[in-house]
Amino acid sequence: MNFSFEKKQLKHLYLTYTLAFLLVSFFVYGTYLITGYALIWHLDGANQHLPLLEQYRELVLNFFKDPSQGITQWAWNFGLGSDAFQVYSYYNIGDIFTYIALLFPKSQLALAFQLTIILRLYCAGLAFCYLAKHFDFGRWTIVAGALVYLFNAFLLYSNVAQPFFTTPFILFPLIIVALEAVLQKHSYLPLILVFTWMLISSFYFAYVLGIGAMLYLVLRFWTHYRRLYQPKDIFRVIFNLGLVTLTSLLCASIMLIPEILAVKNSTRSGGAFANGLTFYPPYYYLALPSQLINGANRDFYFWSALGFASLAFFALVYIVCERKKYPLLFGSFLLSFIMLLFPFFGAVFNGMLAPSNRWTLLTCLPMALAVCCLIKNSHKLTQKSLKSFTYSLLIYVAYIGVTYLFQNDEKLFIPVVFLFIFWSILIASNMPKIRSKLPAHLLLWALIANVCFNAIYFEAPYNGGYATEMLPAGAYKTLKNERFFGLDKALPDPQTDFYRISTLSKNYELGSDYHLYNVLGSKLYSINSYYSLQTKSLGDFSNVMQNSQYEANIPLGQVSDRTVLNNFLGVRYLFALPNQPNANKIPYGYELAKTTQKLTDPNGNSKKDQQTLLYQTKNAFPLLYLQSKAIATSTADKLNPTQRERALALGVVVDDKLAKNYPTTTITSEVVEVPYRLISSRGTVISHQDLVKQDSDETYQIILEEPEKYGAGELHFDFSQIKYTPFTFSEQLALEKRKQINDLTQGILAKNELLSSYKYFRYHILQGLPDNSFSLSVTSDLGQEKLFQPKQNALSFYKTVTQGTLNSGYFKELPASLTLTPSKLGTYSFKLKIYVEKLGTSYDKQVQQLQKQALQDVKLTKNGVSGNITATKKGILTSSIPYSKGWEVTVDGKKRTVIKTNHAFIGTTLTKGKHHVIFTYHLPGLKIGALLSALGLLLYASLGLFAFLKNKKATKTV
Repeated sequence: MNFSFEKKQLKHLYLTYTLAFLLVSFFVYGTYLITGYALIWHLDGANQHLPLLEQYRELVLNFFKDPSQGITQWAWNFGLGSDAFQVYSYYNIGDIFTYIALLFPKSQLALAFQLTIILRLYCAGLAFCYLAKHFDFGRWTIVAGALVYLFNAFLLYSNVAQPFFTTPFILFPLIIVALEAVLQKHSYLPLILVFTWMLISSFYFAYVLGIGAMLYLVLRFWTHYRRLYQPKDIFRVIFNLGLVTLTSLLCASIMLIPEILAVKNSTRSGGAFANGLTFYPPYYYLALPSQLINGANRDFYFWSALGFASLAFFALVYIVCERKKYPLLFGSFLLSFIMLLFPFFGAVFNGMLAPSNRWTLLTCLPMALAVCCLIKNSHKLTQKSLKSFTYSLLIYVAYIGVTYLFQNDEKLFIPVVFLFIFWSILIASNMPKIRSKLPAHLLLWALIANVCFNAIYFEAPYNGGYATEMLPAGAYKTLKNERFFGLDKALPDPQTDFYRISTLSKNYELGSDYHLYNVLGSKLYSINSYYSLQTKSLGDFSNVMQNSQYEANIPLGQVSDRTVLNNFLGVRYLFALPNQPNANKIPYGYELAKTTQKLTDPNGNSKKDQQTLLYQTKNAFPLLYLQSKAIATSTADKLNPTQRERALALGVVVDDKLAKNYPTTTITSEVVEVPYRLISSRGTVISHQDLVKQDSDETYQIILEEPEKYGAGELHFDFSQIKYTPFTFSEQLALEKRKQINDLTQGILAKNELLSSYKYFRYHILQGLPDNSFSLSVTSDLGQEKLFQPKQNALSFYKTVTQGTLNSGYFKELPASLTLTPSKLGTYSFKLKIYVEKLGTSYDKQVQQLQKQALQDVKLTKNGVSGNITATKKGILTSSIPYSKGWEVTVDGKKRTVIKTNHAFIGTTLTKGKHHVIFTYHLPGLKIGALLSALGLLLYASLGLFAFLKNKKATKTV
């Protein structure tokens, strides 16, 4: 493959590509349209991408209307509040397609969002065509390669689910062209532009593409340029590449430095490398070969999303056969294959965290080019290549047939059929008597049919296709207007009367598998939030309180409906749906305030009646208030999680040195331990230090000792030192076989021991034995909560669970027993202590006192909060505003120190008297980033001027 910058005419290339794109897009996107779905994913699309696009558009337009107001630096509606840049930088600021929304009216933003999804993909194909023009390929060959590049499992999923995932497909071909310009001693200025765009668009994909660019340079130099370069040429290229990298980093610093600081101070930092994996589970290796052509596949095992058109299989075999002719492509495939085998590489590409193989997006380019090479030479293949195709096909199909016994994946049917179609065309194209009778461009038309069938299989909703994960057409508008069914209309504006809202745990299901993680587009502020970058202090708070709902992307959830946590976070209102889980698990002090009209089930099934309930409490803490008593961090560390929670109403946790200056408090009488016994459903007493579950139907009763003597309270289950050891493979199979033999419920003729053995063997292979995931759930009459250890393939949602506190709810009288259910067979060991948290008149008075000590005349601004307070004694101004190093505070016009309160929130010390307090947020790294970007632009302009003068001088010389 000769990469050339010589201009050549490929007449109507982009027109041909556009027509082919429109044809395939009719099947790709038309499938959604015809079946009544929008291109809005029920998870990230509806919770993040589209609502953030709406808000960011409004923010930009407001800035242009009145630049003197400045930019929003702190967003009060992102969960408890968040650095606005931290959120927008990941999703919007550096994405050029975001700004297309400025051209649309507010009412048409959902349409704009969906159109840009298609536009991104189209631009990715244009970028490929631009790259492929530099090789000796014809127009139809390039179009075929573009279809392979675009319509694969990776993009069929992420193009809709995560639209900005398409941007690297635009950038990577441009990076390769710009790199080749440097390698061939042309201008390096285009590479600076592309690298700067890469760094600004997304720090995550900039990292992936940066590694990809370095790998390309190494492979390209080794396979080609090392034979051409003199030592001085190598030095010159290295110098130019270094200069390009430095200039690009400087130009992008205004985005890059704040982003790096945001990532460093987010909940994503500090995860286990590769989720603790050295090798992938067996099912991953079994499925990997079939993933190559399974274009309808959505089981992205560790994000190894390939799913190319079936012609890619023969292109791969062809490159292996002709590896001396195509060493760069062969090296790329060999390296990719090795990297796919080990979690280490996935973790390295994923920022040293989970083993996510999203880097496989880089394989799409060499695979598309390999298809171009095959099509270009499809009519002049050697007999050796044709035999290799035949033998490889037979072996590959045989392997897929064997693994089908494990996966039973009917989606492979179409790709396998097209394997034989492409094989037949390739064989026929090299038979002189038949070749002349074949239609022109038959391979291209077969390829179009292949990707269209893959797309329909991928999306069509009739067999659980991807369309079922989209919102129905028009549902997003309904969601925005009716998510609280009108109960929010009469609520006060939190901008003037601050409060937050929440829902009950796992309760608020609105249909279409939509989960209410964010309430963007509403005037309300919810404690729950779901973003890729979350403030690290929120994770710290959740972990200190052992919040069982903590996730890196969802740090609080509904805080397991714990009363004091809800109150402390300012939750004045709770929304609930009565016929969904945990509907009765109402925290203490929340009274029914309003309901919607009940819609009864027409068939008389009361469990399907629909109604929305609004609960209100008088115990919500103010946003900022004065605490006169302090608790040293070292003291708080010795408390159990329930005591730490209860202490929020009694004092404020600060560092030991500061705590010495204030009176302390005690909470021993507010949290009482409840003794218990653990009894198996088989009637035996169980030790929590050696709980061996051998029957999947077995559960355990937690019997409380003398529950009547404790009165009312919230019941917490404090698990610690959790350890789960699954049975070995052979032990699992033996236990399940024994259960099958002893199971008489199926009748004496239903036993099939051979089939059962195979079924269990298959199950455990596909589950990834050894599988250390598990859950421990506690169920009461009020609801259920669980601790959940995810599988190691959970990627970003993986966490190591060794402790946690489950809230069973507020009881007027404690129950005599509750049910503990370990999810899987195996041996469990843990410590369990049960506490009742006393909540009543005493607690109400403590909260009322804090409300009297609230900051008054509170004003929320784009970059902070201000107010007045009269302190009757010295104390610590305490808040539920997440701590960040970007906060500054002035008291009566004088700068004071911002302190971290209650492990995670901002505060400051106050003396006795009247005070005017202003907290101001400044984006960390913005000033130095802007300065470096200005320096980078100056350097780029200087390099451009130098290049211009040099070219002018060279022209005069000639």
